[in-house]
Amino acid sequence: MDELLPAIRDRRASRAFRPEPVPVAARDLLWEAAARAPSHGNTQPTRILVAESEAVRERLVAALNEGNRHWARHAPLLFVLAADPSHDIVVEGTDGSRRELYPLHVGIALGNLMVQATALGLVAHPMAAFDEAAVREVFGCPGQVRILAVVACGYPGDPSTLPPDLAAKETAPQRRLPLQHRVAVDRWGSDLEVSPRDLRRKDG
Repeated sequence: MDELLPAIRDRRASRAFRPEPVPVAARDLLWEAAARAPSHGNTQPTRILVAESEAVRERLVAALNEGNRHWARHAPLLFVLAADPSHDIVVEGTDGSRRELYPLHVGIALGNLMVQATALGLVAHPMAAFDEAAVREVFGCPGQVRILAVVACGYPGDPSTLPPDLAAKETAPQRRLPLQHRVAVDRWGSDLEVSPRDLRRKDG
């Protein structure tokens, strides 16, 4: 019954990559996993833009912040998850509030993709620190298109190729809040106020 959980549990946002390319068949499985993500009203707003040519790769890497740029340039596969908000649904709440759903829909697609990557022995590391306008320009996107994530993908490499601070993150244990701090029944409780930082301070 827990066939899927290992791929979820073992996912790592590693930064070290081997130089070997990601096969086309594996790429297609990543795209299919994202395409199978649910969306309200079956709007399917997620779009994937792959940086294939060296010129586009260089421009995409240049749009990242300096910290990500250092390691992401070595990933054999770089791509972007984007959405046109006009293709998706805006839900009106009973209180009159309006909620755009495209960020949620793209997030679900990204989650599917990352789990599929792990199942294939790949790393898919999403990044949010980038110049959105610059990324739109790289791919020639219309101005209304939102760039939700840039993803570096490939087979995990040797952490020793990274600067010491990043190498330490590669092998650090993954800390997840216990379920008691995540799930409550019937009412919000004080356990839900705990953050991972709180647990780290307690351990220290």
